Amino acid sequence: MVKSDETVTITDTTKLLGDVASLYLNQKFSDIILLVDEQKLYAHKVILAVRSEYFESLLYEDPGNTKQAEITITGVTFDTLRSLLKYIYTGTITISSDVDSTLQILALAHQYSFADLQTTIIKKLKPLLNLQNVCAVLNTANLYDLEELLQACHSFMDLNASEVVASDCFTDLSQKSMIKLLERSTFFAPEIEIFKNVAKWCKINNDVDDLVIQCVRLSSMTVVDIVTTIWPSKLFDCEKLLQAIAEIVGVKTKLSSSRGFYLLDENLATVRHKAEVVSGTNSSWLLTGGGNVEKFAYHMIDGKSAIIVKLGAPSFVNHFKMRLWDGDTRSYSYYISVSLDQKNWKRVIDYSRISCRSDQVLLFDQQVVQYVKIVGTQNTSIKGFHIISFEAYFKNDIPTTINNIICPNYNVATSDKKAIVIKGEKPSALLDGNWHEYNGSSGYSYHKIGSGNLTIQLAQPYNISTMRLLLYDNDSRRYRYFVETSLNNSDWEIAVDLRNEDSRSWQNLSFKERAVVFIRITGTLNTNTGNDYFHVVHFECPSEV
Repeated sequence: MVKSDETVTITDTTKLLGDVASLYLNQKFSDIILLVDEQKLYAHKVILAVRSEYFESLLYEDPGNTKQAEITITGVTFDTLRSLLKYIYTGTITISSDVDSTLQILALAHQYSFADLQTTIIKKLKPLLNLQNVCAVLNTANLYDLEELLQACHSFMDLNASEVVASDCFTDLSQKSMIKLLERSTFFAPEIEIFKNVAKWCKINNDVDDLVIQCVRLSSMTVVDIVTTIWPSKLFDCEKLLQAIAEIVGVKTKLSSSRGFYLLDENLATVRHKAEVVSGTNSSWLLTGGGNVEKFAYHMIDGKSAIIVKLGAPSFVNHFKMRLWDGDTRSYSYYISVSLDQKNWKRVIDYSRISCRSDQVLLFDQQVVQYVKIVGTQNTSIKGFHIISFEAYFKNDIPTTINNIICPNYNVATSDKKAIVIKGEKPSALLDGNWHEYNGSSGYSYHKIGSGNLTIQLAQPYNISTMRLLLYDNDSRRYRYFVETSLNNSDWEIAVDLRNEDSRSWQNLSFKERAVVFIRITGTLNTNTGNDYFHVVHFECPSEV
């Protein structure tokens, strides 16, 4: 039984929403008529104003409209405005697969400040993009500065650039849409084809201040194109054409400013993408990704030879993956250069004086390239440079680098990362990660004090500033030692010096960040009487704690 001093809350939102919805297009209580193409839509000022800042401003802030019974709405069809009114009164709207009508509703949603509706429509439009409608959608995105929709259109057009340029709707693009599209280096199609269709656009549209035609990249064409096609068009003055010809023949190819094919996170160096090896011996396996040590491409290390991979088209690249032949413990040194024309090369990776082995993960500033030249400079075993596989990518999600050398936040001194122990007894224990089980006879690596060391080789250079190692600690012994680093196993630099300090068990070491391939750990003292060996159970770099 409810006491007299208690309150009860009654909620009936369903009936409330139903009552408001019943007023949709209802003359009852209507105090405003919206006229579209001489057709009437009955509405209620207070509902319109509450639901839309646009209508609030139109109906209550403009003195001329406050008392009006009818207002003419222009720039929209009757059916589109009726659909929007249904959304205002009921919260629901039916959007068809017809892109033109959907764009009209999107325009109204933006104009009338319906952010949620706008977001929903954009999500619906993105998968509907095709060659017939993408230009119209791009115009709308640019008109209302809809960044998400703009990016979706640009991504679609990048992947279908040649077809977009040749499509009937290309000339329907607004000047703003055309400029933003042509400014994209990832909008890749033959520049002469871009010019021909931009010239058509200029005949139909008003290219205010010549802003569109100036987006054509003359220096990306051939001299023949300029003389036979561009000059007769009279769309460029002679000085511009001469400057372009000078740049073409005068030789500094601007890899970073060229137009190129853009494909994210997919290997471009494949037969499927029409890549091929144009220089190198035994090269048929290089782009298959087989990873078999019995199948490899190679060139003689003679200062002249190289392995050259030609991508299917000039492409954005900032990442190479490569596997050097690793059937034994040999090391290689090399460098990689890129080019658009095989004449002007830019070196993006220079490990010509650094020892590397097995898997290589290589990062550099983005370039537009078609040719990749890999030149071996050293093999510690024979005079040949051998590659099992090669891949080329453009990636957004890449680790931090300094001077194109990775700064890892994970342990790279593991067998999985192709690190090896090249000096020391029982080397397999040091990098196997199994430091929970060790005893007096197994589970550690060691060297005799005074006549050796433990040397770890990483697969490639990494920027390192921390290490961690576990000294054998099943008794009370103490050790003294020092750690050195090197890039080539010849020139060493001390990173940590503990020759005058007793150390035991886990060692967390920090030092000035540097590029590292080789780590040499040299024990100088074991306090256990009668034992002149230095024992390490586990090693990692960078330290994972």
